[in-house]
Amino acid sequence: MKIGILGSGTVGQSLAAGLLKAGNEIRLGTGHPMKEELVAWASRHKAGDCITTFAQAAAFGDPVFLCTNWTGTESAIKQSGTALEGKVVVDVTNPLDGKGPDALGRLSFADVHGASGGVLVQQWLPDSKVVKALNSIGSLHMDHPAFSEGKPTMFVAGNADQAKKSVTHILHELGWEDVVDVGGIEMSDSLEELCRLWCAYGFRTGTWTHAFSLLRK
Repeated sequence: MKIGILGSGTVGQSLAAGLLKAGNEIRLGTGHPMKEELVAWASRHKAGDCITTFAQAAAFGDPVFLCTNWTGTESAIKQSGTALEGKVVVDVTNPLDGKGPDALGRLSFADVHGASGGVLVQQWLPDSKVVKALNSIGSLHMDHPAFSEGKPTMFVAGNADQAKKSVTHILHELGWEDVVDVGGIEMSDSLEELCRLWCAYGFRTGTWTHAFSLLRK
């Protein structure tokens, strides 16, 4: 499968590595394709010319993973032009304002005009099938997560059922055995709150090796 990734930070790199191991072709889109660190990353992973611009990564893949910091998300989408139209876009972002945690370890959200980050991404991409996923787990555990206390759950939300099924297939490739569809893209606000909870626990305990699991009787 040909997959594009927009965003070359730790999240984008982690997903790219996992998707490569699963046998996919990837293009990692960035605003700095000649950055020495990224060239070295591609060399270590024997990924050849996988480091590209946002527009090239968007044109190459379907699906395309959106892994940018929130402040750069709209810009990356704009730089992709019309290349995302009709495609599945996996929204891994969280609309954090970048100010860091408060005294209780809570991160705060940027102004998303009364919506959620996922809803806003869908509004920016009206002709794409946006699926919220992978936003409530740390980058180190996105690929084949393993936890001693049980299997973690990955929640997905989006308006297109077939798009969610295709994303679920990719998540299975990445080792997520339990994938739960929580409904339409409007449920993104709940998934983004899960990110805040995940981070708050991490800041409180100083550990980042935790995940959520949905238990059924």
